[in-house]
Amino acid sequence: MGSVSTNFSNYVSEISRIGGEFGPMLVKGMILLLIVLILAKYLARFLVPLLVKIGVSDRNAAYSVTGLHILILLIGTILVLSMVGFPGSLLVRVVMVFLMVVLAVYIIAKPYVPQLPFQKGDIIKTAAGSGTVDQMSIINTRLRTFDGKMIYIPNQKIFNDTVTNSSVRPNRRLDIDFFIPYDQDVEKVKAAVGEILQEEEIVLEKPAPRIVIDKFTPDYMEMKARFWVERKHALTGRWGLNEKIKLRFEEEGISMASPRLQVSLPHEEQN
Repeated sequence: MGSVSTNFSNYVSEISRIGGEFGPMLVKGMILLLIVLILAKYLARFLVPLLVKIGVSDRNAAYSVTGLHILILLIGTILVLSMVGFPGSLLVRVVMVFLMVVLAVYIIAKPYVPQLPFQKGDIIKTAAGSGTVDQMSIINTRLRTFDGKMIYIPNQKIFNDTVTNSSVRPNRRLDIDFFIPYDQDVEKVKAAVGEILQEEEIVLEKPAPRIVIDKFTPDYMEMKARFWVERKHALTGRWGLNEKIKLRFEEEGISMASPRLQVSLPHEEQN
């Protein structure tokens, strides 16, 4: 019994000795690690807007900050391990080899890494919805819809879907459709709409606007006004022109038709 008590006392003494020797170093190491984690977190929040402000794309800024975040964590880990007694020179060598391998992999793989087909501020359409690209990260893309919602789309899903980017080209083509009865003067209609398009400032001169008969139906002609505007007028340009065409038709006495739905009943039901 005495030997057991003696052994237990020896264990307690050894633990106390180790705790007294390494305890302060462990506490300092934990405090340093906590400081490094906080620094890495807030540095990312500060650097991303700064990089974007000087012209770096959101995606490249995210990659840069992620790399810096990893580097800070590695340096912090080296300092903490050195503080608790690990050989500093050995740790530095291991980290240098690791960084060289990562850099080599990045250089080799970069040409094969897919790039998102848009940048911040672009108006896009995806399977998840349409809107303006509000934010981009390594993991997902934040899309602000036209009714004020936020859609978070995983980048992997974007790579696998069809994406329509309306902001790549500087100009956009708009079409306005209107239905005209057969008893109306087509040339008068074309002259009225053409004059409106010619007077409208947002309508570009080249390519020249066109007003054509697009399709014939049993009850009316489907006419189309086709013209080009700058990209910034693509969403709202059609609204004002619709109103002007309607008012001009009323002034000129031009009638517009509306689609009809004809329902035929069997002879027995009619009786």
